Amino acid sequence: MISKFLFHKNKIFILFLFFFSIIINQYYGNRGAFPMDSFHFFDSGYRVLNGEVPFIDYWLVKGPLLDYIQAVFFYIFGINWQSYVLHASLINALITISTFFVLKNFKLKTTYCFLYSLLFSILAYPSSGTPFIDHHSAFFSLLGIYSLLLAINNQRKLYWALIPVFLGFAFLSKQVPATYVILSVGFILLLYSLVNKKFD
Repeated sequence: MISKFLFHKNKIFILFLFFFSIIINQYYGNRGAFPMDSFHFFDSGYRVLNGEVPFIDYWLVKGPLLDYIQAVFFYIFGINWQSYVLHASLINALITISTFFVLKNFKLKTTYCFLYSLLFSILAYPSSGTPFIDHHSAFFSLLGIYSLLLAINNQRKLYWALIPVFLGFAFLSKQVPATYVILSVGFILLLYSLVNKKFD
């Protein structure tokens, strides 16, 4: 009975965090714009949607991942400002819920997991509101670190497999800070392998 109650409580918290993190970012994403930053991926996402290829048809000073992700959002939701902001909002929801799951996995009280994740959702993507390379790179790097922590703690193959995926996404968003995180994670994995002698 108690376990069923806690399960439903977790579901309510997760649903609330999901919708709250989307709504708050949609709100702040519509509060204003920085001419140099806010529209950057609107243009490049539209160009990819029209068949242009990064580095061939237009020049980039960062990774191409955001351009392709934004093109998918434009394809599904239409070419408009709300679908542009939704891209950032869903990343905000992803990192918020992931934070909740990681804290739960380390046996923190559910109320604290919810509170910390809620505060994180306010600080995460709403500071930009629109898709931005620094945010994507930092949050994909953080998801890679989360995967590393869960892999070491739970010894599940899925978490080990997710580490290079998230770190790869981070690098394809922006090389800094992703490169520093990749080097740090690689060093930790080397130490972990030496200590546990798991080379097979």
